Amino acid sequence: MGPCRSISAITLTAAALLAPSPALAVGVPGQGTWETTLQPRDINGDGTVDAFYDTVLNLSWMADANVAGLMNWAGAQAWAANLDLHGTTDWRLPTMIDTGAPGCDWSYWGTDCGYSVQTISQDGQTIFSEMAHLFHVSLGNKAYHDTSGDPPWGLTNTGGFRNLQAWGYWYGLAYAPAPELGAWHFNNSYGLQSYFDQVDEIYAVAVHPGDVAAGVPEPHTSALLLIGLAGVLAAARRRSA
Repeated sequence: MGPCRSISAITLTAAALLAPSPALAVGVPGQGTWETTLQPRDINGDGTVDAFYDTVLNLSWMADANVAGLMNWAGAQAWAANLDLHGTTDWRLPTMIDTGAPGCDWSYWGTDCGYSVQTISQDGQTIFSEMAHLFHVSLGNKAYHDTSGDPPWGLTNTGGFRNLQAWGYWYGLAYAPAPELGAWHFNNSYGLQSYFDQVDEIYAVAVHPGDVAAGVPEPHTSALLLIGLAGVLAAARRRSA
């Protein structure tokens, strides 16, 4: 493939690769690191997991990966920015590093575009791609191509996520060579990271900086606060009397 193609041309290719895989993925014990690095968080204490804290990336993933359905890029950004999950705000779309180079070489080990792209630096200090890290490392899924050729591929493990689609998901990052037209996405069916037309509709999942549990009081802490507040009010009433 040449060094650069138009956004409309890449859309045709991406659309052909966006077909969902036929298999229904579930949580697979022992595949990937998800059982230890994705820690469940029940924000409102109702017994349902609302998010997963990623101990490697230091961010929280929304547990339901298909809340709002198909959206264009602008709609996905607005949805994430305005998301209020049981009182928890400050959500965003995942991100990655755009090298700024035009085109996509569809390499087996790329830096921003292709199959099996780099996810994190060896020292763990630089995150190249949040979605690719979730797909390849946390969930242990394989791309359509890797450095050795054609492995078993596809979204075979969804971990504890609900409604994680074997389809494209938006990044919150415009495509640098054509920022008014294109935006980055990750294809969960083929393990492919590339750019896509902003007007087209794919899925979105939200992430939150850090651990969402850090901003949620523990149940016993909330109870103590209520007891303390009741004591203050009672003392104030006694003084008034």
